[in-house]
Amino acid sequence: MKKLSVHLSDGSTAFGLATSSRSRYEIAEAFASYFPLAEFPHYGVFLSILGSSLKRERRTIVTNIQRSPQSSPGDGVSSFVLKVYKYPFFQRIRTGLQISKAEREFRSLQYLNRIGVGAAQPVGYGVERDSFGFVRSCFIITRFIDDSINLSQWYAELKRQEKLDGKRMAEVFTQLGQVFHRLHQAHFFLFTTKPKNILVPDDLNRAGEIFFIDIPYARTLKWRMLARWAQARDIGVLFGNVTASQSDTADTAIESFYRAYLPDPLGFGSKAVKRYALRQMQAKQNRTLISRWVHDIKRWLAGKSTRIAAFLILTEITYG
Repeated sequence: MKKLSVHLSDGSTAFGLATSSRSRYEIAEAFASYFPLAEFPHYGVFLSILGSSLKRERRTIVTNIQRSPQSSPGDGVSSFVLKVYKYPFFQRIRTGLQISKAEREFRSLQYLNRIGVGAAQPVGYGVERDSFGFVRSCFIITRFIDDSINLSQWYAELKRQEKLDGKRMAEVFTQLGQVFHRLHQAHFFLFTTKPKNILVPDDLNRAGEIFFIDIPYARTLKWRMLARWAQARDIGVLFGNVTASQSDTADTAIESFYRAYLPDPLGFGSKAVKRYALRQMQAKQNRTLISRWVHDIKRWLAGKSTRIAAFLILTEITYG
Protein backbone atom coordinates (compact mmCIF):
# COMPACT_ATOMS: atom_id res chain seq x y z
CA MET A 1 0.00 0.00 0.00
CA LYS A 2 1.27 3.43 -0.88
CA LYS A 3 2.43 5.73 1.89
CA LEU A 4 0.46 8.77 2.83
CA SER A 5 1.98 12.19 3.27
CA VAL A 6 1.05 13.45 6.74
CA HIS A 7 1.05 17.20 7.27
CA LEU A 8 0.98 18.48 10.83
CA SER A 9 -0.44 21.76 12.05
CA ASP A 10 3.04 23.22 12.45
CA GLY A 11 3.69 22.74 8.73
CA SER A 12 6.11 19.81 9.10
CA THR A 13 5.76 16.62 7.05
CA ALA A 14 6.07 12.99 8.11
CA PHE A 15 5.12 9.55 6.82
CA GLY A 16 2.77 7.25 8.69
CA LEU A 17 0.10 8.32 11.18
CA ALA A 18 0.65 11.38 13.35
CA THR A 19 -1.04 11.43 16.77
CA SER A 20 0.50 14.28 18.74
CA SER A 21 -0.80 17.24 16.76
CA ARG A 22 -4.13 18.91 17.47
CA SER A 23 -4.86 19.18 13.75
CA ARG A 24 -3.46 17.19 10.88
CA TYR A 25 -4.28 15.95 7.43
CA GLU A 26 -3.17 13.17 5.12
CA ILE A 27 -3.14 13.10 1.34
CA ALA A 28 -2.54 9.89 -0.58
CA GLU A 29 0.77 10.01 -2.47
CA ALA A 30 -0.98 9.59 -5.82
CA PHE A 31 -2.85 12.88 -5.26
CA ALA A 32 -0.15 14.92 -3.52
CA SER A 33 0.36 17.00 -6.67
CA TYR A 34 -3.29 18.11 -6.58
CA PHE A 35 -2.99 19.38 -3.01
CA PRO A 36 0.64 20.55 -2.65
CA LEU A 37 2.06 21.46 0.73
CA ALA A 38 2.97 24.98 -0.43
CA GLU A 39 -0.70 25.71 -1.09
CA PHE A 40 -2.06 23.67 1.82
CA PRO A 41 0.35 24.28 4.72
CA HIS A 42 -2.17 23.39 7.41
CA TYR A 43 -5.56 21.81 8.06
CA GLY A 44 -7.60 25.01 8.06
CA VAL A 45 -6.87 25.82 4.41
CA PHE A 46 -8.98 22.88 3.28
CA LEU A 47 -12.06 24.30 4.99
CA SER A 48 -11.93 27.39 2.80
CA ILE A 49 -11.60 25.70 -0.62
CA LEU A 50 -14.11 27.16 -3.05
CA GLY A 51 -16.37 24.98 -5.16
CA SER A 52 -19.97 24.22 -6.02
CA SER A 53 -22.17 23.16 -3.11
CA LEU A 54 -23.60 19.64 -3.21
CA LYS A 55 -25.05 19.62 0.29
CA ARG A 56 -25.13 22.09 3.15
CA GLU A 57 -26.49 21.24 6.59
CA ARG A 58 -25.78 22.46 10.09
CA ARG A 59 -23.12 19.81 10.75
CA THR A 60 -22.21 18.58 7.24
CA ILE A 61 -20.99 20.51 4.20
CA VAL A 62 -20.28 18.77 0.89
CA THR A 63 -18.57 20.63 -1.96
CA ASN A 64 -17.51 19.69 -5.48
CA ILE A 65 -14.03 21.10 -6.14
CA GLN A 66 -11.86 21.20 -9.26
CA ARG A 67 -8.08 20.74 -9.08
CA SER A 68 -5.20 20.45 -11.55
CA PRO A 69 -1.95 18.59 -10.73
CA GLN A 70 0.79 21.07 -9.89
CA SER A 71 3.48 18.90 -11.47
CA SER A 72 1.67 18.56 -14.81
CA PRO A 73 -1.13 21.13 -15.21
CA GLY A 74 -1.47 20.12 -18.85
CA ASP A 75 -3.15 16.91 -17.71
CA GLY A 76 -6.33 18.91 -17.15
CA VAL A 77 -8.75 19.41 -14.30
CA SER A 78 -9.99 16.62 -12.06
CA SER A 79 -13.14 16.72 -9.97
CA PHE A 80 -13.17 15.92 -6.25
CA VAL A 81 -15.69 15.87 -3.41
CA LEU A 82 -14.79 17.61 -0.14
CA LYS A 83 -16.98 16.63 2.80
CA VAL A 84 -16.62 18.52 6.09
CA TYR A 85 -18.10 17.31 9.37
CA LYS A 86 -18.54 19.83 12.19
CA TYR A 87 -19.11 18.81 15.80
CA PRO A 88 -21.15 21.01 18.19
CA PHE A 89 -20.27 20.71 21.86
CA PHE A 90 -22.63 17.87 22.78
CA GLN A 91 -21.69 15.85 19.70
CA ARG A 92 -18.02 16.49 20.40
CA ILE A 93 -17.99 14.90 23.85
CA ARG A 94 -18.29 11.32 22.62
CA THR A 95 -15.39 11.60 20.14
CA GLY A 96 -12.50 11.64 22.62
CA LEU A 97 -11.62 7.96 22.38
CA GLN A 98 -12.65 7.46 18.75
CA ILE A 99 -11.07 8.08 15.40
CA SER A 100 -12.93 10.73 13.43
CA LYS A 101 -15.73 9.93 10.99
CA ALA A 102 -13.54 11.21 8.17
CA GLU A 103 -10.65 8.90 9.00
CA ARG A 104 -12.96 5.91 9.44
CA GLU A 105 -14.55 6.59 6.06
CA PHE A 106 -11.14 7.09 4.43
CA ARG A 107 -9.86 3.74 5.75
CA SER A 108 -13.10 1.98 4.80
CA LEU A 109 -12.99 3.31 1.24
CA GLN A 110 -9.36 2.22 1.01
CA TYR A 111 -10.42 -1.27 2.03
CA LEU A 112 -13.24 -1.46 -0.53
CA ASN A 113 -10.95 -0.24 -3.32
CA ARG A 114 -8.26 -2.71 -2.28
CA ILE A 115 -10.58 -5.74 -2.49
CA GLY A 116 -12.12 -4.60 -5.76
CA VAL A 117 -15.55 -3.44 -4.55
CA GLY A 118 -16.84 -0.33 -6.32
CA ALA A 119 -16.47 2.72 -4.07
CA ALA A 120 -15.39 6.34 -4.20
CA GLN A 121 -11.60 6.62 -4.43
CA PRO A 122 -10.21 8.11 -1.18
CA VAL A 123 -7.85 11.05 -1.68
CA GLY A 124 -7.22 12.38 1.83
CA TYR A 125 -8.67 13.33 5.18
CA GLY A 126 -7.99 15.69 8.06
CA VAL A 127 -9.04 16.12 11.67
CA GLU A 128 -8.95 18.94 14.20
CA ARG A 129 -9.31 18.26 17.94
CA ASP A 130 -9.84 20.69 20.78
CA SER A 131 -7.63 20.98 23.88
CA PHE A 132 -9.48 18.05 25.51
CA GLY A 133 -8.85 15.73 22.57
CA PHE A 134 -12.41 15.85 21.25
CA VAL A 135 -12.99 16.18 17.51
CA ARG A 136 -13.95 19.75 16.59
CA SER A 137 -14.17 19.12 12.84
CA CYS A 138 -12.86 16.76 10.18
CA PHE A 139 -12.93 16.38 6.42
CA ILE A 140 -12.53 13.73 3.75
CA ILE A 141 -11.72 14.18 0.06
CA THR A 142 -12.69 11.62 -2.58
CA ARG A 143 -12.64 11.48 -6.36
CA PHE A 144 -15.91 12.60 -7.92
CA ILE A 145 -17.65 9.70 -9.69
CA ASP A 146 -18.67 10.93 -13.14
CA ASP A 147 -21.73 9.85 -15.13
CA SER A 148 -23.59 8.45 -12.15
CA ILE A 149 -26.77 8.98 -10.13
CA ASN A 150 -27.81 7.50 -6.81
CA LEU A 151 -30.13 4.52 -6.58
CA SER A 152 -33.08 6.63 -5.41
CA GLN A 153 -32.73 8.95 -8.43
CA TRP A 154 -32.33 5.97 -10.74
CA TYR A 155 -35.49 4.37 -9.38
CA ALA A 156 -37.50 7.61 -9.63
CA GLU A 157 -36.29 8.39 -13.17
CA LEU A 158 -37.08 4.92 -14.49
CA LYS A 159 -40.51 5.17 -12.91
CA ARG A 160 -41.09 8.61 -14.45
CA GLN A 161 -40.12 7.35 -17.90
CA GLU A 162 -42.22 4.23 -17.41
CA LYS A 163 -39.14 2.08 -17.99
CA LEU A 164 -39.13 0.47 -14.56
CA ASP A 165 -39.40 -3.29 -14.96
CA GLY A 166 -38.40 -6.43 -13.15
CA LYS A 167 -35.39 -7.10 -15.37
CA ARG A 168 -33.72 -3.76 -14.53
CA MET A 169 -34.39 -4.17 -10.83
CA ALA A 170 -33.07 -7.72 -10.91
CA GLU A 171 -29.79 -6.67 -12.56
CA VAL A 172 -28.99 -4.00 -9.97
CA PHE A 173 -30.09 -5.89 -6.87
CA THR A 174 -28.38 -9.08 -7.95
CA GLN A 175 -25.13 -7.08 -8.02
CA LEU A 176 -25.93 -5.66 -4.59
CA GLY A 177 -26.64 -9.11 -3.19
CA GLN A 178 -23.30 -10.40 -4.45
CA VAL A 179 -21.38 -7.45 -2.99
CA PHE A 180 -23.18 -7.59 0.37
CA HIS A 181 -22.49 -11.32 0.61
CA ARG A 182 -18.81 -10.76 0.00
CA LEU A 183 -18.52 -7.94 2.54
CA HIS A 184 -20.56 -9.69 5.24
CA GLN A 185 -18.61 -12.89 4.75
CA ALA A 186 -15.55 -10.82 5.74
CA HIS A 187 -17.56 -9.41 8.69
CA PHE A 188 -17.38 -5.93 7.15
CA PHE A 189 -20.54 -3.83 7.45
CA LEU A 190 -21.40 -0.49 5.82
CA PHE A 191 -24.24 0.73 8.11
CA THR A 192 -25.22 3.61 5.77
CA THR A 193 -26.70 1.56 2.93
CA LYS A 194 -29.43 4.02 1.99
CA PRO A 195 -30.19 4.08 -1.75
CA LYS A 196 -28.87 7.65 -1.93
CA ASN A 197 -25.42 6.34 -0.89
CA ILE A 198 -25.26 3.83 -3.76
CA LEU A 199 -24.36 5.13 -7.22
CA VAL A 200 -25.27 3.54 -10.56
CA PRO A 201 -24.62 4.71 -14.18
CA ASP A 202 -26.80 7.66 -15.21
CA ASP A 203 -27.37 6.04 -18.62
CA LEU A 204 -30.65 4.26 -17.97
CA ASN A 205 -30.16 1.99 -20.98
CA ARG A 206 -27.12 0.16 -19.69
CA ALA A 207 -25.99 -1.76 -16.65
CA GLY A 208 -22.71 -0.87 -14.99
CA GLU A 209 -20.63 -1.00 -11.84
CA ILE A 210 -22.17 0.00 -8.54
CA PHE A 211 -20.27 2.42 -6.28
CA PHE A 212 -20.64 3.02 -2.55
CA ILE A 213 -20.20 6.50 -1.11
CA ASP A 214 -20.69 8.14 2.29
CA ILE A 215 -19.73 5.28 4.64
CA PRO A 216 -18.38 7.04 7.78
CA TYR A 217 -19.62 4.29 10.12
CA ALA A 218 -18.38 1.24 8.18
CA ARG A 219 -16.34 -1.22 10.21
CA THR A 220 -15.40 -4.83 10.85
CA LEU A 221 -17.35 -6.64 13.58
CA LYS A 222 -16.16 -10.05 14.73
CA TRP A 223 -18.61 -10.74 17.59
CA ARG A 224 -21.32 -12.90 16.00
CA MET A 225 -24.37 -11.43 17.72
CA LEU A 226 -23.32 -7.86 16.95
CA ALA A 227 -22.51 -8.93 13.39
CA ARG A 228 -26.03 -10.36 13.02
CA TRP A 229 -27.54 -7.02 14.05
CA ALA A 230 -25.25 -5.16 11.62
CA GLN A 231 -26.13 -7.61 8.84
CA ALA A 232 -29.85 -7.01 9.34
CA ARG A 233 -29.30 -3.27 9.48
CA ASP A 234 -27.35 -3.18 6.20
CA ILE A 235 -30.11 -5.09 4.40
CA GLY A 236 -33.00 -3.38 6.20
CA VAL A 237 -31.75 0.15 5.54
CA LEU A 238 -31.26 -0.70 1.87
CA PHE A 239 -34.82 -1.95 1.45
CA GLY A 240 -36.49 0.46 3.87
CA ASN A 241 -36.99 2.96 1.04
CA VAL A 242 -37.37 0.55 -1.87
CA THR A 243 -40.22 -1.43 -0.29
CA ALA A 244 -42.15 1.69 0.71
CA SER A 245 -43.91 1.60 -2.66
CA GLN A 246 -45.08 -2.00 -2.07
CA SER A 247 -44.87 -2.55 -5.85
CA ASP A 248 -44.13 -5.66 -7.87
CA THR A 249 -40.72 -4.23 -8.78
CA ALA A 250 -39.89 -3.91 -5.07
CA ASP A 251 -40.70 -7.59 -4.59
CA THR A 252 -38.48 -8.40 -7.56
CA ALA A 253 -35.65 -6.36 -6.03
CA ILE A 254 -35.84 -8.26 -2.74
CA GLU A 255 -36.06 -11.66 -4.42
CA SER A 256 -33.10 -10.89 -6.69
CA PHE A 257 -31.04 -9.60 -3.80
CA TYR A 258 -31.59 -12.68 -1.62
CA ARG A 259 -31.04 -15.05 -4.55
CA ALA A 260 -27.52 -13.61 -4.87
CA TYR A 261 -26.92 -13.01 -1.16
CA LEU A 262 -27.90 -16.39 0.32
CA PRO A 263 -26.79 -18.75 1.76
CA ASP A 264 -26.24 -16.62 4.85
CA PRO A 265 -22.53 -15.61 4.94
CA LEU A 266 -22.67 -15.43 8.75
CA GLY A 267 -24.16 -18.91 9.12
CA PHE A 268 -27.37 -18.02 10.98
CA GLY A 269 -29.66 -19.37 8.27
CA SER A 270 -31.78 -17.84 5.51
CA LYS A 271 -34.98 -17.54 7.54
CA ALA A 272 -33.19 -15.72 10.37
CA VAL A 273 -31.60 -13.25 7.94
CA LYS A 274 -34.94 -12.37 6.36
CA ARG A 275 -36.71 -12.10 9.72
CA TYR A 276 -34.20 -9.73 11.29
CA ALA A 277 -33.85 -7.69 8.10
CA LEU A 278 -37.65 -7.29 7.96
CA ARG A 279 -37.61 -5.81 11.47
CA GLN A 280 -35.00 -3.29 10.37
CA MET A 281 -37.06 -2.41 7.27
CA GLN A 282 -40.11 -1.78 9.44
CA ALA A 283 -38.08 0.31 11.88
CA LYS A 284 -36.72 2.35 8.97
CA GLN A 285 -40.29 3.09 7.89
CA ASN A 286 -41.42 3.81 11.50
CA ARG A 287 -43.71 0.81 11.35
CA THR A 288 -42.73 -0.61 14.75
CA LEU A 289 -44.07 0.70 18.04
CA ILE A 290 -40.65 1.70 19.38
CA SER A 291 -39.50 3.39 16.16
CA ARG A 292 -42.74 5.41 15.95
CA TRP A 293 -42.42 6.46 19.60
CA VAL A 294 -38.77 7.53 19.19
CA HIS A 295 -39.59 9.39 15.96
CA ASP A 296 -42.47 11.30 17.60
CA ILE A 297 -40.39 12.21 20.66
CA LYS A 298 -37.50 13.50 18.53
CA ARG A 299 -39.85 15.62 16.43
CA TRP A 300 -41.45 17.10 19.55
CA LEU A 301 -38.11 17.85 21.18
CA ALA A 302 -36.74 19.43 17.99
CA GLY A 303 -39.54 21.97 18.15
CA LYS A 304 -39.35 22.55 21.91
CA SER A 305 -35.74 22.58 22.93
CA THR A 306 -32.53 22.45 20.92
CA ARG A 307 -30.59 21.60 24.06
CA ILE A 308 -32.75 18.59 24.90
CA ALA A 309 -32.69 17.43 21.29
CA ALA A 310 -28.89 17.57 21.35
CA PHE A 311 -28.90 15.44 24.49
CA LEU A 312 -31.17 12.90 22.81
CA ILE A 313 -28.85 12.68 19.81
CA LEU A 314 -25.86 12.34 22.14
CA THR A 315 -27.35 9.33 23.89
CA GLU A 316 -28.72 7.65 20.76
CA ILE A 317 -27.45 4.10 20.48
CA THR A 318 -28.00 3.54 16.75
CA TYR A 319 -26.61 5.30 13.72
CA GLY A 320 -28.52 7.60 11.41
